[in-house]
Amino acid sequence: MTGGSSPTEVNWEKLNKTKFIIVGAGLFSGVTTCLFPLTVVKTRQMAIQGAPTGLWGAKETARAILNTDGISGLYRGFGTVVFGAIPSRIVYLTTLEAMKSVATPFANRISANETQAAGAANFIAGAVASLVTQSIIVPVDVVSQRLMVNDRPSQPAPTPNTHASSSNTSSNGSQKAGLTTHHTRAASTAASAPGGQNGFALARLIVQQDGVRGLYRGFGASVATFVPSSAIWWSAYGAYQKAIWHQYEGLTGRRAEGRMQARSPSEVVAVQTSSAVLSGVTSAVLTNPLDVVKTRLQVAMRQQDGQQPTFRGIAQKLIAEEGPKGLLRGVAPRITSTALWSTCMVTTYEFLKRICLKPEFRDDS
Repeated sequence: MTGGSSPTEVNWEKLNKTKFIIVGAGLFSGVTTCLFPLTVVKTRQMAIQGAPTGLWGAKETARAILNTDGISGLYRGFGTVVFGAIPSRIVYLTTLEAMKSVATPFANRISANETQAAGAANFIAGAVASLVTQSIIVPVDVVSQRLMVNDRPSQPAPTPNTHASSSNTSSNGSQKAGLTTHHTRAASTAASAPGGQNGFALARLIVQQDGVRGLYRGFGASVATFVPSSAIWWSAYGAYQKAIWHQYEGLTGRRAEGRMQARSPSEVVAVQTSSAVLSGVTSAVLTNPLDVVKTRLQVAMRQQDGQQPTFRGIAQKLIAEEGPKGLLRGVAPRITSTALWSTCMVTTYEFLKRICLKPEFRDDS
């Protein structure tokens, strides 16, 4: 909460840490379950060359998955993600709150006003929390994304000259037919995993083929994507809250009266939700190009000459084949997923902090 006579900010020192970690893992696993299909659709759009893009492409990608695998296809890799999400979420939230407590006094000393201080503290905390968590997230991403783009073994392999065009001049019928081809081709060109393989078996296969470093393919790209994404999200969230409160209280005449009135729970929730959506859209758009290249790097097989694919090589190939618009692959489901996740995350996160307050601080919240 921010400013005026709004409810007191719940910081790290006021929380029951054990309850915060246990309840938080359960709550965020529930949110992940609800939004996971969007992640699968986004990953396929990003990873599979020639797959339709945009909102229409997201719809057709989801339809193709449902036609071939049913509902379970939208949860491919889910077990791996949830298994890894529990420790990563604990590390992320713990680091985030601890860093906010450390960074806030420092930011207050060097910043000109409260808005800048809050933004700086949130930026630092979000960046550090994401950086620390990457050691857990990257192996989970490598395994789960390969599962997401891998098709069932029962599907026929594409003939050598089969290629579905994603050109805007193609008809709807040919694009829909081609979509299945793109998803089938993923099994042999991207996933490098037999259909039906579980996360643990795939992880062992990756280690056998590439060593432990195979589980950390794209680590640098992941850091370059998610550290700024987290930093942008948290700093934008604080800035949007300040801006919305400023405009709202100006329109309602509160600032003109020279005094601050108590903010109602409904007002606080509305501002937090609006800020979360705007922050999600902002970070999703700004970091999507990095996410596209990172995703392709993590699901890619070794090249024919035995060389590992590189971030630069994949980016250059993508731009050469599809132009700059290729860097926006999957942006529609990514924006939708990030906006929904941001909304659910913030409401869950604020609720979690309130219910995890130590008894001696409950009257202050």
